[in-house]
This record gives sequence, C-alpha cells and structure tokens, in this order.
Amino acid sequence: MSTVDPARRKQEREASYRGSASALAWTVVGAVLLVVAGALAGFGISQFVVVFRMMNLNSVFSDSPDPDPVWWAIPAAIVASLVASGVYGRWNHRWSGRTSDFAGVGPATPWLFGAAASLWWQTTAVWPEPDRVGVAVDPVFHQDAPWGVGEWIWYASAWWLPGLATLLALAALVVGAVARRRRSDQRTLVASMLRSGQRTVGTVTAVGGTTSAEATFTVLPWTFSFSDLQGVQRWVERTDTFRHGTAPVVGAPVSVLFDPSRPADTGRIFAAPHGGEDADDYLRVGSAGR
Repeated sequence: MSTVDPARRKQEREASYRGSASALAWTVVGAVLLVVAGALAGFGISQFVVVFRMMNLNSVFSDSPDPDPVWWAIPAAIVASLVASGVYGRWNHRWSGRTSDFAGVGPATPWLFGAAASLWWQTTAVWPEPDRVGVAVDPVFHQDAPWGVGEWIWYASAWWLPGLATLLALAALVVGAVARRRRSDQRTLVASMLRSGQRTVGTVTAVGGTTSAEATFTVLPWTFSFSDLQGVQRWVERTDTFRHGTAPVVGAPVSVLFDPSRPADTGRIFAAPHGGEDADDYLRVGSAGR
C-alpha cells in the first residue's frame, strides 16, 4: 500500500495529462463520439417527424405504406450523448489543464453538426415523397384535396428542419468562440492580478439556497463582501454553478481579487470560494454575474 498523499498523487497524475498526446487523442475520440451521438439524435428526430409529415401530406386512403418509426433512436441518442459528453469534457479538461472552459469547441458544437448532417441525409435521401406534390390524392373516393398552408409547411420540413439544426450548430460555434475569447481575456486579467498581489480576504454574506445531491450542478446566487484599500466595505452579488457540497457557506472566508484603481467595477472583481493560487480557481465557477 502506498504512503504517498493520495490528493498529491491525483494532482500529479492530472498534471501529467496536460498537453499529452494521450489526452489529446481521447479528446478527439470524445468529439467523434459527440458527432455520432448527434447524428443518432438527428436520425431519431427525422424518423419521428417523417411519420407526421406523411400523415399530413397524403390522404388517409393513400396506398403508400406508412413510414416505420424507429422508436429506440431517441433513447439511444440520449444515452450516447451523455457518454460522449462525459468523455469529451473529461479529456478536454485534462489536455488543456483547466476546468473553467473547453479548449477548442464546447460539446454542443460537434453534437449539433452531427445532428445537422444526419438530418440533411435523412430528409434529402431517405424521406419518401408524397403521392403528389400539392394534392392529397384520394384513390378510393377520388376526392383529392389541394394542400393548404400547413401541408406546404410540412412539405418544406425537408429543408427547414435540417436548416434549423445547421443554424443552431453555426450559432453554437460563433457563441462558443466569443465566450472562449472573453474567458481567455478574463484568465489573462486574473493571472495579471495574481502576479500583482491584488488579493484580499472577503466574507460570504448570503447564499440563496443549497446544492442538491441529485443534480450534477446547482445554480445559486450568493453574495460576498470585502474592504478595498481605502477601507470601504463593498458587497458583490454573483450567480454561479456549484457541485454538491462545494457551495459557499455564510460567514466563510473567500479569496477576492479586485482592481484597486476601480474597486467598484464588478467586471474586475473575482472570487474563489475555496481559495486558490491559480487563475482557474477564480474562473472555475460560472460567470453569470460577470
């Protein structure tokens, strides 16, 4: 049995992954799994939608066979998405050495691109065509009914459904890039403030709730106070995400970084509820209040 501090051993093991080829390879594997999971979700969605599409476009007396829905696709996609997100998140953080954000892209981007690609393939190559475009043909009583606006919207779902998924994927890519740029700027600022020693000890004055053991993360509002260099007491409200058991406690000390030249600028105030010497300790929790 080893007598080495297990916490230190874990830290050394995690540090060894930073920038390693193995961590990068597993990150790529996670990204591929996310694309596959998204593609499976797109397949499940298309199979669900096409049933209602054909019900609305063809007559109830149509001779065309009804599409057979694949009901297992959505549950399988949910399980696959959870597994893929776990693999990607774990190894992306290990490779980058930080847990406050993702290196490259977040998990939503490859998942959405996989879903969009699957939907485009399904709607353009697999979906059956209606008996006649513009008319619900009645082969029994010969009372053909022209399509209305609703039917044309269902017909156009072959384009707007995958198009919507594509727009969401592009939006995730752009929003993620902007968020990572902002996070990078924050990390640079925090690192500079840590080097300058602009740090003090504050106190948690309010916490709006408790974490739940049933949730991976819990969003909680909380408030801390600190005194600036002029002795002025200041209070800062934050809304952050916490794992179970990691939420701040009223009366507990908190490490605070602030800009002495602009002590009232909340955009230049950062807090580490459990202390820390690294920039990520001040950025690991959510940034809804920043």
